[in-house]
Amino acid sequence: MAADTPFAALLERMIGFINAKLTAEQRQKLASAMPQIQWDFPDAETKLCLAATAAELSVSEPLDTPPFLVRMARTTLEDAAFGRRSLGAAFLAGKIHVRGMNPLRLREFIMLVDPLLESYREASSECSNGPSSAVS
Repeated sequence: MAADTPFAALLERMIGFINAKLTAEQRQKLASAMPQIQWDFPDAETKLCLAATAAELSVSEPLDTPPFLVRMARTTLEDAAFGRRSLGAAFLAGKIHVRGMNPLRLREFIMLVDPLLESYREASSECSNGPSSAVS
């Protein structure tokens, strides 16, 4: 899937960084629990579907009816990634909406949070320092 906006490109790069951080066992657990996680950022008009297999995490086309959906503002992700607010606090404040999560699989999703935030910071830094630094 080719990114159609700078923010989508940043998210795709983030997925690449996450993929490199997770072990094969972690990817397998995530793939078993949630083979597809759709991220929706309404304020940025961006949807990204993370496809998880034991071999890799990749980006696939957004789904009409995703089995697992995380919806939040781009600023919520950025605030968490750069330490201005935790994702837990944002969730409790109603800034993050999750649909389709099986409570028994929460552990696999939580395992993704730290690598996701670290990878977002890395991708953001890379995109802002690269040739097309306008990430909008």
